[in-house]
Amino acid sequence: MYCKILSKVIKEAKQNNYNSQILKSNNKIKTTWDIVKVESGKKSVNEDVQSLNIEGKSTNNPQAIASAFNEYFLSLAEKTYSNNNNNNNNNNNNNPIYYLSRAFNNSFPNINLKFSTRKEIENIIKSLKPKNSHGYDEISTKLLKASSVYISSPLNHLCNKSLSSGTFPQRLKYAVMKPLFKKGERKCISNYRPISILTSFSKVFEKVMYNRLLEHLNSNNILVKEQFGFRKDLTTEKATYELTNDILSALNDRLIVGGIFCDLAKAFDCVNHDILLSKLNFYGITGKANEWIKSYLKNRYQRVEINNKNSSHNAFSNWGIIKHGVPQGSILGPLLFLLYINDLSKTINNKSKPILYADDTSIIFKNSKFENFKNDINIVFEALNRWFEANLLSLNFDKTHYISFTTKNNHQIDLDISYANKLICKVLDTKFLGIHVDSTLSWKIHIEQIIPKLNAACYAMRSIKPFMSQETLKMVYHAYFHSIMNYGLIFWGNSSHSVIIFKIQKNIIRIITGCRSRDSCREL
Repeated sequence: MYCKILSKVIKEAKQNNYNSQILKSNNKIKTTWDIVKVESGKKSVNEDVQSLNIEGKSTNNPQAIASAFNEYFLSLAEKTYSNNNNNNNNNNNNNPIYYLSRAFNNSFPNINLKFSTRKEIENIIKSLKPKNSHGYDEISTKLLKASSVYISSPLNHLCNKSLSSGTFPQRLKYAVMKPLFKKGERKCISNYRPISILTSFSKVFEKVMYNRLLEHLNSNNILVKEQFGFRKDLTTEKATYELTNDILSALNDRLIVGGIFCDLAKAFDCVNHDILLSKLNFYGITGKANEWIKSYLKNRYQRVEINNKNSSHNAFSNWGIIKHGVPQGSILGPLLFLLYINDLSKTINNKSKPILYADDTSIIFKNSKFENFKNDINIVFEALNRWFEANLLSLNFDKTHYISFTTKNNHQIDLDISYANKLICKVLDTKFLGIHVDSTLSWKIHIEQIIPKLNAACYAMRSIKPFMSQETLKMVYHAYFHSIMNYGLIFWGNSSHSVIIFKIQKNIIRIITGCRSRDSCREL
């Protein structure tokens, strides 16, 4: 009897604890995932770098690992530049400003670099996510938000000093980098990407400039309509709609349709500061605003932090200077990158339909005649690569794909597309902004990819059900299952292959409500 009472008490305590954790959490999705992993028996993968191959030898020395990562991350742009054919002289063929002036034949007014106010600073701090993580200064955004009422006035004074002098504070230019594993062999350094942790105060200064840049760009209609990345009300689903609608319309008109899906090598890391500043000047971001951004980009430093399981202190590399790129993890970085590639679509849109989401560049071609179709692709692909070369960016040919879109697979248009004797891959499907797009838009491959994820969610929900209330289970459903199923649903939901997805959804609804397997879900 006492065992039953104890089990009941433990179950209720767990349920109350989990309900409380989720309700109080500022990041309910992350908290839900943590609970799901605990109760479903999933062990969290140790994300720390335990060992690394350095110059052909394996080492588990945290200090050596940190130094190797910092050297690798700092050298990414130089290695990419070495593959670029452009010698950056002033000939029209490889001068980025030549392309820019051809893309926009109008001039732009100068930016209004108005001062900030205390209210603006308060709103900026309020908008920051309350995180405990911190940069090298050990001041978190959570601490910054807690002290907002006391520091917003002096911080406003400092921001205005920064704007009026055209300088970004040097002490805010230091970033701590942490390697994040992508996939493949864990000991291979190229299988990691850097996560940048900036100072909290840096985000406030950046946001002040960001607000002024965005107002200038919007009021003068500077950002091209083909760019969907990092823009208000423009989502990945809107970009996907633009892509699929263009393909389907062309197929309905019985046109030949094909698409090139580009993969840029380390695009954000390879932004050339001098080219960027010249482009900003062209767009009217001149004077102190241009000086401020130059100060923001130049003389930045980073070091890599590696967790040391054998010590209470983590290992750090030495500080290294960042010579290229826009700051990773920053507020301004993405917007500056959009301006860097803003003229790209205008270079190629006379014979194609470009769709951009930040550095993801996709181009749709359509024509009624094969020869014209082939010529358009060759002309655009050469122009595209010449633009990349001029702007010191490089196409990753191994990951750049060409798809011939048809109503049936046996109607594929066979083309060899190349530049500088390098061919791109011909495929039947590719990943576009997280959705698998196939040559007939059947969505079969995309659905096959998400089925295992949804089945795993079902198993996890079944495992945690005894310890959660129905309301909490609904939260878990929306954070876990529904977020996977709902992405891109408007595109693949009507596919004949989607029936199995909705069967899995019915199973999980029955798990939440406690219904039997044969009960109808219509009224649930």
